[in-house]
Amino acid sequence: MSNPSINMLLPRGISRRSLMQLLGGAAGLSAAGGPIGMSAALAQARSLNYFTWSAWAGPEFVEDSKKRVNIDLKTTFYSSSDEMVAKLRGGGTRLYDMIVPVQSYILPAIKADLIEPINPAVMTHTNTLFPQFQKNNFWNVDGKCYGVPFVWGANALAYNRKETGEIDDMDVLFNPKFKGRIAMRDEAEDSLGLGAMRLGIKKPFSMGERELQEVKKLLISQKPLVRAYWKNFADVQNMLASGEVVVAWTFLAVIAPLRKAGIDAGWVWPKEGALGFQEAITPVKGTKNMKLVEEYANFTISPEYGEFMARNTRYAPASKGAVDRLEPAFVKDIGIDTSKLSRLVFKEIPPNKPRWEEIWNEVKAA
Repeated sequence: MSNPSINMLLPRGISRRSLMQLLGGAAGLSAAGGPIGMSAALAQARSLNYFTWSAWAGPEFVEDSKKRVNIDLKTTFYSSSDEMVAKLRGGGTRLYDMIVPVQSYILPAIKADLIEPINPAVMTHTNTLFPQFQKNNFWNVDGKCYGVPFVWGANALAYNRKETGEIDDMDVLFNPKFKGRIAMRDEAEDSLGLGAMRLGIKKPFSMGERELQEVKKLLISQKPLVRAYWKNFADVQNMLASGEVVVAWTFLAVIAPLRKAGIDAGWVWPKEGALGFQEAITPVKGTKNMKLVEEYANFTISPEYGEFMARNTRYAPASKGAVDRLEPAFVKDIGIDTSKLSRLVFKEIPPNKPRWEEIWNEVKAA
């Protein structure tokens, strides 16, 4: 058989070299036990090409997956939802088996034919979840399930307690006392959404032009106080760690490394509100490993995974069974409280998103 013919038959995610090794191993087994040896060798190839946020697929997660469910995660990271969509559109559906979308990107991904539904019947750990995450309209579209959330939380305020004292509202982001030591996220949905909550706008992602102009005016007035509009998560983490920034609108994931570095880092959902998210495993369109994707998706909503995830990232698992495994003091420290869900505004993609991008660019250019 010629090399091109072999390449055409390569299983998704297996290199030609790996296939040759499997075939070589199968030949040895076949000599001793017949053609069944090849099936046994191929059965060992339990790997998934995983396109995700770095929080969910660091070395510790890869190792845990191998240990608990014998799935080898081949990871590639994205730093924003827009990057995820762009790379899937650019050919990523031929490269990856699964992604971890934020709830607001499910409908756009469906419309762009980038993802596939899962079979909810295989999600046997669903009954361990908090009721709020067992079934919701973000993930169930036209009678099809595109994921079951394994994690939830908010983009909110991280702060250096030594420098700012205790805080419980957004005033710190607009306080001249901290001029040049404030970081905001360079994303229209996050920053304009924050501005809307600051102004008391009840439905931030449905803003019309008048409200967008009010938010623009607010954020332009804040601009002289801002040290940086961050895009890369590592950048905001480093700024907080060095003391260059003492308060930032960011992700909860910054807190654990800051505390390990000896910084008294605080985390709060301000009383004006925080931007909520849910995330789940979703199959990429055309994956040849659907059953394995569903197996891994079910694993991520298990109490075992939820506990492991919470201890390693400090994010809140959607699994009540996982929370029950955590010490009460730890649960309180990382802010797992489903009674606060009413304080979250879950992110949506605004229907006038191009206008949001224009407004945000005008803020930064002012």
